[in-house]
Amino acid sequence: MAATMMSEQPVTRQLVLLCQPMDEQFVRQHILPLLAEHGQQSELLLWTGKLSHLFSAEQRLLCYLPDEALRELVQQAQQNAWQLALLPHPEMRHARYGFGISGDMATALEDAIFRQAEPLDLMLCNETPVFNSVVVGDTFSLIPGEALAERFALRLKRFFRLLSKVGQVTFSAFKLTTHKGKELDTAALGIVAVEHGRSSVLSRRLVADSSANDGMLHALVLVPRSVFEMLRFLFAALFLRDYWNKGTPSFVGHLKTSSLRIQSPKTISYTHDGLIEKTKDLVLRVEPRCLNMVPGRYLAVEDKLPEQKEVFKTQPLPAGKAKTELVTYPLPWIHHAATEEFKDLFLALRESAKATPSYLMLMILATLLATFGLFANSTPVIIGAMILAPLMGPIISMALGTLRQDESLMLTSARSIGVGTTLAISCAVIATWLIPLNTINSEIAARISPTLLDLGVAVVSGIAGAYAHARAEVAKSLAGVAIAVALVPPLAVAGIGLGWADFTVFWGAFLLYLTNLVGIILAAVLTFLFLGYSPFHRARRGLALTFLLVVLLSIPLALSFSHMVQEGRIKQQLEGIVLEDIQLRHVQVRPGNPIRISLTLVSRSTVDEAQMDDIKGLIEQKLAQPVELEVGTRVIR
Repeated sequence: MAATMMSEQPVTRQLVLLCQPMDEQFVRQHILPLLAEHGQQSELLLWTGKLSHLFSAEQRLLCYLPDEALRELVQQAQQNAWQLALLPHPEMRHARYGFGISGDMATALEDAIFRQAEPLDLMLCNETPVFNSVVVGDTFSLIPGEALAERFALRLKRFFRLLSKVGQVTFSAFKLTTHKGKELDTAALGIVAVEHGRSSVLSRRLVADSSANDGMLHALVLVPRSVFEMLRFLFAALFLRDYWNKGTPSFVGHLKTSSLRIQSPKTISYTHDGLIEKTKDLVLRVEPRCLNMVPGRYLAVEDKLPEQKEVFKTQPLPAGKAKTELVTYPLPWIHHAATEEFKDLFLALRESAKATPSYLMLMILATLLATFGLFANSTPVIIGAMILAPLMGPIISMALGTLRQDESLMLTSARSIGVGTTLAISCAVIATWLIPLNTINSEIAARISPTLLDLGVAVVSGIAGAYAHARAEVAKSLAGVAIAVALVPPLAVAGIGLGWADFTVFWGAFLLYLTNLVGIILAAVLTFLFLGYSPFHRARRGLALTFLLVVLLSIPLALSFSHMVQEGRIKQQLEGIVLEDIQLRHVQVRPGNPIRISLTLVSRSTVDEAQMDDIKGLIEQKLAQPVELEVGTRVIR
């Protein structure tokens, strides 16, 4: 905000105070005494619709008028080069914001007397003066942003009032033509045109490169693509001041030009400084520096003007099929991107779906690295194999193909996943035959008993993987996703199980791999659906099939999870308890019938067989089921 620099010496001006007859008493009682306090004399004229007086260049008209009367006066002042200054009338809301006039009468009067007049632009809408803004369509009264200056309770009330209108959202088709002939056919919720952004809390932040005398107007085109995006915008616009410091929202197009023609095939409603009108053809233009006016203290007039160059930022605006869908169908809850809007992602995932020589080589290397790491019981080596594995690409491609029912992409992805899986298991089997070890260590054991927790990890990883592919700025997180989901180590353990001819190890590890695979695909399908890469009616079949596979896999996972919970409960019941002066430590539980419990007995004397039998009986009594014990003893001397 520009502070008012007051002159130290009194300035005597030839002032003419203009008001309506109904306001004459108020002016004589409140405004004329304030003028006298500043040593100013003023002639009082009553506005009746047209001034027949001739005013000199030295005379300054102090206008205490509503917006409606000012529109007529401004046109006369423009033709006769009169010098104007505005005072805050209760019904001068739009001119007060547009020209930065203080709402306090004493402050505004000081500005009107002592500030210098400046040549200011005037925006015209179908040749009618615009003081603040023209709003075409429905922008939910969010721009200009006087709402940010309201008390919290009023903003909350406004939010819920706007929220009730969300279901009534309709888009209109528009043809926009700038002064230099640039054209755009698009659809929008609404368009807000302002001559400058210097007097509005919100437009000041959205239109940073504006000036009140640069000869340009600004049009903000609002195109939220989903109800969720709109709700976020509503909330942020009313409650989060810092939201606007981050620049123009992603769904707002910006046009800067000296004139703009807005055409629509259907009659559209628009508000001109709050006055509701209807038309199919709207022409906005700026008459540069045509008003000789005293700007208010909240309107910064630039000495050095911004670059007077047209701005045509239309990337967020829909065209083609995306435009047709917005005009034809109700606003979706989730944004449905048109094919051209995710062309790069689609092409990238088509490439990722292929079983290229690089993909096959990385699968071999990742599997061998994982197998060696598993036999060495080395977590860092296994993590390296996770990062090296290329399986995530075709799996995410499979998810997009499933979502959009693209048979070609699905077949290519399935072929790559199948080839990669077979190759990985084969490499692990061969490596197992060459390594003379046949012991299940902790790293192998961790991958042969999958539970619902592993499905949860797969789902979260699938969401992260799909989001990272869809958003280039977070693609660097893909390595973390690969580590989290660990696709290759379960395949390596399955190969080790086959190499040992131990089908318990094989089926357990392969079930974990299938859990990761199907969980990632389901989560990625849902993520891409939420991001709008397919309408629900197209995704329904693939989503149902994937969900069915997850349900089938969840049956053994749920049983395994139940056993894990049971084992954890037994360990909690037995760990550290003392039976017959003998403490139970290092309790481990293995499934079976009866269940097998491995533990260490810690005592100050040797534990004989009779005591062990007593301890076994006490444990069975405590757990209310038969058990089989594997006992180690430790004597404390």
